[in-house]
Amino acid sequence: MGLSVFNYFWLVVSFIYGKVFHEKMSEGVTHFFKNLSYVGFGTFIGTAFLFTFNVLVGRLLGPLEYGKFSLVQSISMFLYVPMLMGYHNAMVKYNAEEEKYDRQKNVISTTYILVLIFTTISVIIYLFIPQKILEYFSVSNEIFDLCILFSVLYAVYMLLTATVNGLHKMKAFAMITPIYSTILLFTFLSIAYIKPLSYKLAIFSMLFSYLITSCLILIYIRKYLTYEFDRKWAHTLTNFAIYSIIGSMTFVLYPNINQILINMYMSTENLGLYNAYSFASVNIASLIFNIFNGVFFPVASKCKDKTVILKRINRIAPYLIIFGTIFIIIVEFIILNIYGSKYTIKIPLLFSFAILSILIVYYGTYNWTFSSEGLDGVKLVNKTSILIAIINVILAMFFIPYLGLIGATISTSIALVIGVYFLLSKGKYFKYDKI
Repeated sequence: MGLSVFNYFWLVVSFIYGKVFHEKMSEGVTHFFKNLSYVGFGTFIGTAFLFTFNVLVGRLLGPLEYGKFSLVQSISMFLYVPMLMGYHNAMVKYNAEEEKYDRQKNVISTTYILVLIFTTISVIIYLFIPQKILEYFSVSNEIFDLCILFSVLYAVYMLLTATVNGLHKMKAFAMITPIYSTILLFTFLSIAYIKPLSYKLAIFSMLFSYLITSCLILIYIRKYLTYEFDRKWAHTLTNFAIYSIIGSMTFVLYPNINQILINMYMSTENLGLYNAYSFASVNIASLIFNIFNGVFFPVASKCKDKTVILKRINRIAPYLIIFGTIFIIIVEFIILNIYGSKYTIKIPLLFSFAILSILIVYYGTYNWTFSSEGLDGVKLVNKTSILIAIINVILAMFFIPYLGLIGATISTSIALVIGVYFLLSKGKYFKYDKI
């Protein structure tokens, strides 16, 4: 029975692939989809627990406390970037290029030492941030201290996850999200009875889950861990990371700056409502994209001719935009109803968040394709990301005070459209003018 279901699945995949690309699946494409199925299956299981956790937190805490919960995560996304400094992306690229144990061991150990240095420096700087800066962004000391701790554990988790990804251990990579989400949900359920129920309990559950999952990954990859520091690899990794960090910062900026500005111009309760919509749309779309990209980026890094990849992206884009938008709207409606009556469903917000979600996926696909080209690709992506971030911040500061939550989605959507156009218009720079 299991075999027949699996065979039917591949028949469907092969049929759709043939209709879209007008060719049979090659051995490389088949291998890609098999790895994708591993990651997709694992993420699907993990998503069920993550979904349950987020809905429970939203329903039990209400918009105000849920807003604080969202704020901690949003600020932490900014704080963790200087800790990793883009080295995790560089590690994935260079480990994925050649599967040689000694090379991979040197890359990993050198990356870890560099990240440890930058994490230590970052934490010291954060501890001395002036109170006036926190007050300007309407952030209390208590919340900011939690953000520092959250960012450290999240950086460690991201680094270890990237390690498994770069080693092409796709079955193990597929298990990470289910393990993390299972620990997360059961930890929260174990302490949810504590009164008064606050955002801190939800954050503690996440911190504990990151810690345990990271320890398990460390055990799994222990044979690659040494105290060796290779200066040559440090130089190579740093060259890639310097440009990657700009892209990472701006990629974090435009989805999270909206939440910080909403907290400034509106209220924490409105932030909770925004986060519910964002989870039901942007997070779901990003989750699906991360499944794809977890397999796609290592494969794209190996591929010498990126024109083939770009042609396939262009061909599938109309299907993504049409069916993706419809899918996200349906998912949004279902999830927001589960959140409860405190989270009002508004049709304009449903559509605006759905469109934003698809644009993020659409841009992300091109972003990582060009990044897989190497330093030149990363430079172009950085220019594009900076452009998107600047446009988004300017528009958000204007639209949010006047249009409210929908102003945030409009500003980011406009910025992404301009960013995609800019990125593709520079295709000739990479001799992609025939795509």
